[in-house]
Amino acid sequence: MSAGIVFSQMLIIFALMLIGLFLCKKGIVSRESSKDLSGIVVNICSPMQLIMSVLNHSDTGTDRSVLIDFFVFSILAYIILIVFGYIVNYILQIPPKCRGDYHLMTIFGNCGFIGIPVAQALLGQESLIYVAVFNLCYNLFMYTYGLWIITSDVEGAPVKDQIRQFVNPGTVACVVTILIFWFRIQVPEQLQSLCSYAGQPATFLALVVIGISLSEMNLSELITDRTMFLFTIVRFVLFPIIFVSVLKLFIEDALIRGTMALMIAVPVGNMPAMMRAQYGQDDTLTAKGAVVTTVFSVITITITCLFV
Repeated sequence: MSAGIVFSQMLIIFALMLIGLFLCKKGIVSRESSKDLSGIVVNICSPMQLIMSVLNHSDTGTDRSVLIDFFVFSILAYIILIVFGYIVNYILQIPPKCRGDYHLMTIFGNCGFIGIPVAQALLGQESLIYVAVFNLCYNLFMYTYGLWIITSDVEGAPVKDQIRQFVNPGTVACVVTILIFWFRIQVPEQLQSLCSYAGQPATFLALVVIGISLSEMNLSELITDRTMFLFTIVRFVLFPIIFVSVLKLFIEDALIRGTMALMIAVPVGNMPAMMRAQYGQDDTLTAKGAVVTTVFSVITITITCLFV
């Protein structure tokens, strides 16, 4: 990828975030409204955007075996991230009470909320079928290993609730997207238009919501939190560079390699913080990690793309 093109696209993405920041600071939208907008993006727009990505390409000649290979690589990527999570805790000498949070932040990037619009902007619509596969793996690990970390200190955490949470619009959309692609399903034109209209606002709304969340962040914390700053460098600069360098030895296709690299390079997701809050735990650190790494993602993602 061209460094100039990547950086300019990331600046556009960051500018869209600033729109959300501006709207919130001026009182045009409230901070409380971000929850409602997030619900629309997560449950409607992003799922429709994923499905829309294959509706006009269901007759593509892409080999199905490539999709299987990408699924396997995605599973391996998460296993590597799990192991690397322990390494991060050791290298940065994270206090025991914070190790679970840093482990979660290492593993679970924002491959849906940010990953989808960034992949579409940098790699095009064709990359979203692979993003769907990666997000399916994300949900698989988030609602198994991730919930195990979160609920390890919660007595009697109901397994049924975990299973119920796994079946969500994002997971369903990933499965539907893969099925349409795999079986070359022809979708009626009316449904294609519906998915198109519902999916188009996803990128703008997702980035505006992130901008609203940035308005709640004390900028001085970006500078004073040394551990978070070091974590950002280790996880979102050094690790992606090493990962992509190794990836080149096994994957020749630039689109597949670029998509995998982006999914690894996206900043900390908001799901760990949301689940911490759901189980009545302190979500301050994971929420802060999501905001800090998102601010620096303009630089960290650009650096990663230089090595793809």
